Amino acid sequence: MTERTGAQSMSEPIVIAMAFDTLYAPHAASTIASIVRHASTEALRFLILQADIDEETRRRVEAVAPRAAFTWIDVAEHMFPELAERGHINRTTLFRLGLEKLAPDAVTRAIYLDADLIVCRDIAELWRADLGDAPLGAAPDSWVDSAAFAKTWSLSPEHAYFNAGVLLIDLEAGRREGLFSAALAFQAEHGEALAYNDQDALNYIYWGRWRALDPAWNTQTTTIMTDLDAKVLSRRRPGIVHFTTDLKPWLHEKWHPWAWLYWDNLARTSFLDEICARHDCSPLQRFRLWLRWQRWRPRPALGQAH
Repeated sequence: MTERTGAQSMSEPIVIAMAFDTLYAPHAASTIASIVRHASTEALRFLILQADIDEETRRRVEAVAPRAAFTWIDVAEHMFPELAERGHINRTTLFRLGLEKLAPDAVTRAIYLDADLIVCRDIAELWRADLGDAPLGAAPDSWVDSAAFAKTWSLSPEHAYFNAGVLLIDLEAGRREGLFSAALAFQAEHGEALAYNDQDALNYIYWGRWRALDPAWNTQTTTIMTDLDAKVLSRRRPGIVHFTTDLKPWLHEKWHPWAWLYWDNLARTSFLDEICARHDCSPLQRFRLWLRWQRWRPRPALGQAH
């Protein structure tokens, strides 16, 4: 574990956990840039679960948030010997499901974010969300059939399936009950039968025990595209735009109406030229994405938090 602390303020930091490899480091940097851009506090702490990311790439990611603290957690399968008899789990799965075990003991609450999303409002709003007695906060998944999942795993049909790309986690409760560890064991036992891998495992363990967040904090691609098809555009500014499905914003040949948000924040990092070259995205193509954003953005609420 490597920890480096920037020039933080003395207030209690907002803890943001992410998990990615070298290939996704530029996309994660864009996510981090969007967080810093809208944050009302400089007291941010990033827990990065990763494998084999070199020091230079780490420094480039950290440069996006120079006043934040970064803890780089190296993830390896041998850290979880309890899974050896239950089947093979690769490090990609351990990235998220290992958070309960690998996060520093002093961290009792964390926001988990995927690396294919952009934050559009102050992350402190999400941090302050009330979980009540629930050990997890999430938004319903706009793609997965909750009833079908419940039937497959003999679960109560009145509950919903959540998307695990944005989570507000009570780590204290998770550790006390071993919830993420239970999800790891479920993944190890049933991995080949899980269409959405560790997301399915988390849903099985937390079924009926999670609290619904404002869906603005996980505005998924399927929701956005459905609204566009129906010509019913949201009047609220999303808290987070999550580029689910294969419509990733760095793939300019796949159209997403809000792809510009990704490129706009990527330009605040040192990875812009690298990603443009990797995905053959010219200035003209980025300009076209900007024009599409001007057309489809939620104008009535663009300057409003709510």
